Formats: sequence, C-alpha cells, structure tokens
Amino acid sequence: MRVLLDLGDKPLIVIGPPSSGKTTIITTLGLMRHKLMGSFITYMTHKSSDVIGAVMKPLIPWRCIRDNLFLILDSYEELSARPGISLLVSSAYRYKTYGNYVRYLRYLARSPRNVHALWLLGRIMLLHDIVTDQVIDNEAIKIATILNSRDIKGAYLATALIINSMCQQRTNNLLILDDITILPIREEALLRIIRMARGFTNIWMAMHSIGRLNLEDLNTPTIITSHSGPAKSLSRLKDILSRIKPGEALYMGFNEELKIEINEVRELRNKLLNESNSNP
Repeated sequence: MRVLLDLGDKPLIVIGPPSSGKTTIITTLGLMRHKLMGSFITYMTHKSSDVIGAVMKPLIPWRCIRDNLFLILDSYEELSARPGISLLVSSAYRYKTYGNYVRYLRYLARSPRNVHALWLLGRIMLLHDIVTDQVIDNEAIKIATILNSRDIKGAYLATALIINSMCQQRTNNLLILDDITILPIREEALLRIIRMARGFTNIWMAMHSIGRLNLEDLNTPTIITSHSGPAKSLSRLKDILSRIKPGEALYMGFNEELKIEINEVRELRNKLLNESNSNP
C-alpha cells in the first residue's frame, strides 16, 4: 500500500534475475491498483502460468501503428542504414487501412528487383493478427493478459503495445510488460523504449537488467529484487544489492525507500486474484 501511495501516477520498473519475485511484485501492485482505483489492467507475459484475468487477443488500431511503424520494425533490426526500406515504411501514413498498405506492397513486390518491398511485406504480415482498422474499446475487460511469443513477432507486439498506450494516453489503463528483456529487441531500441515509457504514467515494466542505463538515467521509481552468485557480483548495482536479503526486494521511489517481503506479496497476490475471479 505504501508503495502505491508513494508511486502515485508515476511509471514503475522492476529489475531482477529469473525467479526472484519480479512477476509476483508487479502483478500484485497492478491488482491492488485495480482494486483501489478501478484501473483497467493489460498484462503481457510469455508464461501461461502467470495469467491474470482473461486471456485477450491484442488488437491495436492501424492508425496508431502506421504513424509509428518505423519504431516497431526497428525494434528487431536497424532500419536507419536501409534508406530504401525506410522510405517505404514512411509511406504507410497514406493508407487508411492495413489491407490497403499490404496490397500496395504486394503490387510493388511483383517486380523481382524490388527486394525492399518484398522484405517489408514479409515483416508487415507478421502484424496481421494484432492490427485492426476498427475503433476498439478495450475497457470491456477490466483485467486481461496477452500471451506473447519470444520471437520477432513478440518484439513487434511489445513495442506496439507501448506505442498504443502512448496513442491512447488513458491514465486509468495500466499496461504491464513482464520480462521484456527476454524478447529479441535490439539493445539500442530497448533503451529507446525505456526512455519513451518513463514519460508515461500508465506503463510498468519488469526486466532482467537495464542494459547500459543506470538508475539515475531512469529517473523512475524502481524495485530491485535480490540477486545471488554472478548476477550479484557482476552487477553494477552491487552497493544496492548488498542491502537486499534473499526473499526481499527494495523499492526506491522519489520520496520513500521501502523493503518488500516477497512471501507476503505472494499471499496478497493470491488473495487479490481470488477476489477478482469471484467478481469478474
């Protein structure tokens, strides 16, 4: 409760190695926010065992995707060094529907010499299952989980979900991205995503590390779980980790620094899940 009070309307990042309690902490805080503030929760994970609420198929408006298509595609492979492809990507804004843009690329790809169009068509088709031309109302589902894959489609989806939250700018819709660092997102793109997301209050992320960033760069309320072995001895956060015992986590906000007991949080999570399941 004190973490949520200190957190207020700020974003949150949870850092820690596998099986250290990241998921338990971030989903519990999300469930508490739903209970206390009525927030709509969208939770992305690759583990079916971590599902909270209803499993939902992601649907993101084409208008949001087309205006940010470069950022989505660039998350997996760098496009700035490929001007021919970048030019085709920038033309997406002209097309009112996803299908029209696909037809345009197919027309261009009929020429064997237009390798850029053929390449881009293959990448755009990976978005087929998550794009909609319709205006959608995700608020019909109060707590939902999106199961993501750990491949190129997963990298695209995670980036698209973040961008969609920015397009909507609904402060009462909370997006939680779990283990985003296991996705094949380029490090430069991941750093860009982290910097983008920290400016929006409705995006929380759990990750194994923060790459080349440090906590001062994040300038975001952060929870760090306990580390052991090489994960602790080789970490740039050794001074902080030395204060965290096994089974604990440390919340570092702007106004408070609080210890978190993982077992207590796990019990609270189970209680909140039971309540949400009995009151869909």
